[in-house]
Amino acid sequence: LGQAALTGLTIGLLLGEPLNGAYGGIFGFCALSALAMVYVKRHAALPTDTLVGVFLSLTLGLGICLLVAVTKRFNIHQIEAVMFGSLLTVTDGDLLMLLVLALLVAGVMAWSYNDLVLDSLDVRLAKTRGVNGAWVEYLFVVLLTVAIVVSLKIIGALLVEAMVVVPAAAGRNLARGTRSYLVWSMVVALLAGWGGLGVSAKLLVPTGGAVVLAMAVLFFVTLGVRIAIQRGSGARA
Repeated sequence: LGQAALTGLTIGLLLGEPLNGAYGGIFGFCALSALAMVYVKRHAALPTDTLVGVFLSLTLGLGICLLVAVTKRFNIHQIEAVMFGSLLTVTDGDLLMLLVLALLVAGVMAWSYNDLVLDSLDVRLAKTRGVNGAWVEYLFVVLLTVAIVVSLKIIGALLVEAMVVVPAAAGRNLARGTRSYLVWSMVVALLAGWGGLGVSAKLLVPTGGAVVLAMAVLFFVTLGVRIAIQRGSGARA
């Protein structure tokens, strides 16, 4: 979806949306890509990673072709902020939208948390408990799309997927259950965000790169903590 966001940006620009607010094109294309991916996954006997590769190739190919048309109207350096993230392009309106959508996502997560966890752990068990697997999957990708779109200006389209994967990986190093897994993932994301923004503002480096580096550092720190705990448990045993 990070690469799909870049393609959505070019579509929005070609349709006349402003460079700093092409949310219609970005969210529309990301949502369509995510929903199409889930639909194909549920109706095709193909591994998930294969489908991701196919959709990644599709969105990248389309995005590269459309970038040629966009650069005839915009300087390529003007969209670097969307590709790599920049604090300078964030407006008060962006922050307000980020707050509103964050509260919305948190509310939906709290409402459907048990269904999401159960469906992710065991689809058959979830079905016997009355969980609608299709609804849960589509809901999840819509929430994921919203989170990605509102993070683009800060993290950047090319690095935003790291914001989804790395905090979860770091949280798993410390978690002892599903709820602590979620909490630790959010803690790592917040710490990396604050640290990366501080480094970006002080050293004038791309915001997205600074945040991703901070997340990578936290991942290896949590990995070291997990190894130390395991060794301590083994020694006591």
